Amino acid sequence: MWCEAVRWRERGELGARRFETAARARRTASLALSNRKEFTTPHNGAINSLQVDLTERRYLLSGASDGSAAIFDVQNATEYEAGFIAKHRSILLVDKQHENGHKFVVSMAVWYPVDTGLFVTASFDQYVKVWDTNSTQVVMDFKMPGKVYSAAMSPIATTHMLIATGSADVQVHLCDIASGAFTHTLSGHRGAMDPLNSLQPSSSSKIYSAQQRTGKGKKQSHKLHKSQIPGHGHIQQRLHPGLSSSQNCATAHYGAVTGLRTTTDGMYLLSSGSDSRLRLWDIDSGCNTLVNFEAMRLQTSKPLQLAVTEDPSLVFIPCMASIKAYNLWSGMTFQTFRGHYEPVNCCYYSAQEQELYTGSNDMQILVWSPSTPAGATFITTVQYFILQFHPKYHFDKDS
Repeated sequence: MWCEAVRWRERGELGARRFETAARARRTASLALSNRKEFTTPHNGAINSLQVDLTERRYLLSGASDGSAAIFDVQNATEYEAGFIAKHRSILLVDKQHENGHKFVVSMAVWYPVDTGLFVTASFDQYVKVWDTNSTQVVMDFKMPGKVYSAAMSPIATTHMLIATGSADVQVHLCDIASGAFTHTLSGHRGAMDPLNSLQPSSSSKIYSAQQRTGKGKKQSHKLHKSQIPGHGHIQQRLHPGLSSSQNCATAHYGAVTGLRTTTDGMYLLSSGSDSRLRLWDIDSGCNTLVNFEAMRLQTSKPLQLAVTEDPSLVFIPCMASIKAYNLWSGMTFQTFRGHYEPVNCCYYSAQEQELYTGSNDMQILVWSPSTPAGATFITTVQYFILQFHPKYHFDKDS
């Protein structure tokens, strides 16, 4: 029972950090469609992007296919329905009617990492715009060479104010808010960068598959050794089915990469593909960890925004009209969330509120909150945490 874990903590037999982790894990394990909290969205199109600010962790920013972006206060309700259902209406909206609004789809909306006074939107109208939250005016915009599919800012940068953008152009452009100009153009891709909607900046380098490789004359299967890690020698990689034999490059997925997400500790990178596969990569070595995630069905026509818990222990991924939570280390399906009527495009997990927010083509943002049924019994929460989330972790209640 949970009371037993509390008594352990009172007697000093359970460390504060382990107790906190166990409590968070218990709440995450009980996520369900909230019957106490509801977002009333002003969007008239599919929700493509969701992000809570990184400073106050209070304001949810959304971007939609009708060219609009909105901000919600996730802590303070606008009104209460029937006395107990908290309704959260948008406290800021910029749409096509705004004098500086986007004309087409808003593909990505992100907060300026160190201040809620600014946010950035990217659109199919070939513009990346920087908005002043207080005045709801554009303070800077960047004209791109094609439709903009992705925009991201580093949450840890201290010496620059760069926005990385991926567009229909085959290059990555870095936009500098400080100067209002492009500082770098990164070349290397052979096609449009539309699968990068869920990209978050990290220190990872190229991704190399450690499963199968082919030689010039015959197929070979190798086990990855240290000498074969990138930087330790040339590796002959299996060709992507869509590439000609002359374009030999590393292959992570058989098809487009539709989503990327780093874990909160920066140690691992998750990627989803149009082949309906999810991969977990070790950023330090660039190797596939070979976690076999259970079967899923993913959208192939749109980028996906994945979410991970702070532990990290679970990954949330949009699977058509549902959201599946997978154990990050075993690949097993932990839970399936159903509530949307049309395909889900984006997920965001708030560690502060311990809630999951999801956006869909049905123009709705749903809230999934911790809920414990009355009278439910649990095994010791610490043991539950160990068994469900970290099966390889050694349990020591004194740590």
